[in-house]
Amino acid sequence: MNVDIVDGVAQAGLPSTALSSAPSSFGAALASALGGAADALHGADVEAAMLAGGGGDVAGASIARAKADVALEVISVAASRVSGAINSLLQTQV
Repeated sequence: MNVDIVDGVAQAGLPSTALSSAPSSFGAALASALGGAADALHGADVEAAMLAGGGGDVAGASIARAKADVALEVISVAASRVSGAINSLLQTQV
């Protein structure tokens, strides 16, 4: 099933398909992923603060925290793999 975004406007939770937002390098892709993780953490903190203040709902706060945890796990695995690849390159005999 192929679902296209109409008029270039992304729905909530869906990534934008605009060509201008595509990272031009690996470093830009990592920076973009890190920015996304930071945004997810900020959203989870806002949801938790609303819940602590008597507003919001438990389900929304739990989902936001779970999304932030997944984003952090992805960034952590990516950083670990990049670190391993760099170590492997540095240990290569020339």
